[in-house]
This record gives sequence, C-alpha cells and structure tokens, in this order.
Amino acid sequence: MNWAIIEQVFIMALLAGVGILCRKLKLLDDACTKKLSTVVLNFATPMVILVSYQKPFDPETLNTLLLSFLIAIISYVIAFILVPLIIRSKDKEGQLIERFSCLYSNCAFMGIPLIQGVYGTEGVFCLTAYVTMFNICSWTHGVIMMKGGKPNFKQMIKSLLSPSIIVTIIGIILFLCNFTLPNVILETAQHLANINTPLAMIIAGSTIATVKLLPALKKPRLYYTCFVKLFLLPALLTVICLVFKIDQTVAGVNILATACPAAAMCTMFALLYDRDAGYSAEIFAVSTILSMVTLPLTLMYYTALAGIFM
Repeated sequence: MNWAIIEQVFIMALLAGVGILCRKLKLLDDACTKKLSTVVLNFATPMVILVSYQKPFDPETLNTLLLSFLIAIISYVIAFILVPLIIRSKDKEGQLIERFSCLYSNCAFMGIPLIQGVYGTEGVFCLTAYVTMFNICSWTHGVIMMKGGKPNFKQMIKSLLSPSIIVTIIGIILFLCNFTLPNVILETAQHLANINTPLAMIIAGSTIATVKLLPALKKPRLYYTCFVKLFLLPALLTVICLVFKIDQTVAGVNILATACPAAAMCTMFALLYDRDAGYSAEIFAVSTILSMVTLPLTLMYYTALAGIFM
C-alpha cells in the first residue's frame, strides 16, 4: 500500500520534470504557462469533477458521500482556524503564499491517481467530497486571498460562478437523479479530465524551472510551512477520525488528501493574480519532495493506530 503512494509521488515528480525540461528547452515561457493554467482551471479540472459523479445512485453510496463531505468540512475548519494563528510573517506576500499552500493541498492533481492506487474506485468516489470542498473554498476564499483586499458580496458571487463550482453542482444533481450523460458527452469529458494531472504538473514544473531549488532548500521558513502542511494538519484529522471511529476508507482518503503536498493551483493562481509564483513553486517543489516520505508515514501511522483503537 505504501509503495503505491511512493509510485504515484514519483509519477507526479516525473511529470513536473517534463515541465522543467520544456522550460529549459524554451518550449514554454511565462505567457504560455499562464495560458495553460487557464485551460486547466477552466476546462480540465471541472471535467475531473463531472466524471467522478457519473456513478449509479444508491442510499449506501449517498451515506458514504455525506460522511466524506463531513470529514472534509472538518478538515478545512481545522485548517482555517489553525493556519492563520501559526503561519505569521512580516513578509505579507510570503505569508499569503504560505497560508494558501497550507490550506490547499494537491488533492485533485496528485490525490486522484494517488487514492486510485491505494483505495481503488471506492476511494476516488470518497475523494470527490474533499475535492469538491477544495474547489468551493479555493475558488471563493482562495481567490479572495490571492486578489487581496476584504471580501465583498459581488466578488464572492463572481467566484461562485467559476466553472469548477458550476460543474460541481451539476455533477451532484446528476448523481442524485441517477442520470448518466450521453456517451459522446461523457467520453469528451473523460478526455478533458485525462489531461488534468499531466498539464497541471507540467505547469508546476515550468514554474519550478524559473526558481533556484538549492537556495530554496536552505530556507528554514519553507520547512516550517511544509511541517504544518504535511504533518500537523493530517495528524489532527487522524486524531478526530480515530476518536469518532470513522469508516477507515473514508478516514484514510481524507487524511491522505489533507497530507498531500501544497496545491499546484497555488502556483497557477499566483500566475493569474500576479503574486509570488516563484515562492509558491518553491513550496510546491519542496513539499512534493518531502511528501515522498511523509505520505507513506502518514498512512502507516493511521493504519497502525486504527488497528489498535478501532
């Protein structure tokens, strides 16, 4: 099981390596990378969500989905309360990137193939709840963070009209109505969903190629951010799942989703809203490297503790 996680992490790293190579060969530049980010955020990611909800409806499946939503909500509530309290810096631009990186994990780009390898299709379905919460929060709270300034009603409504949010609502309605899309539409959506992970990693790799990784590895602040993201937040969710004896698949999926490295979306949002994409790429790169160790350990200690207390 742990080897499945390590394998998926390496796949993500290799895909990011393609992006680095494309940047070095001058096949990608800032403008092209930014346009690709727009394609991923507005087309590929929404199709991942839509396809994931194309599943036969039954009451037990619905209960599993609702429980997954509850655990995902608890995970985000913990993060929203804790992260602003412990991620503080005089560098406000850096603080913003650090907080976003801690709050939002690579749960879709990396989490979907990761969970598929560990828990199979049942795990991916559970993951859709976490990914849905990720998209709702990142396209509202996350966008407001990146744009800066105080949230207002008009800005919130505009964020809620993002493609990912609209498709999430459509997907849930289709699932509840037990409606299967026509094959030609579903196949098209699946093809678009399939480009989500490789394109997202290539974009991240292209951005990583613009920063000096060795100097980044010497930044203590970056390791502290990774500690909060990769260890502290998943550990707190693990305790809650053990105390309330949450179904092990639902718990394991949500814990791993929380423990995924910093979201590639942080880098894409930073590019779109002219934030410090370089620092975001550093956190993404280092957290991804460290996750090769922390993700298997996270699953190992949860499995061990579940065997004792559940």
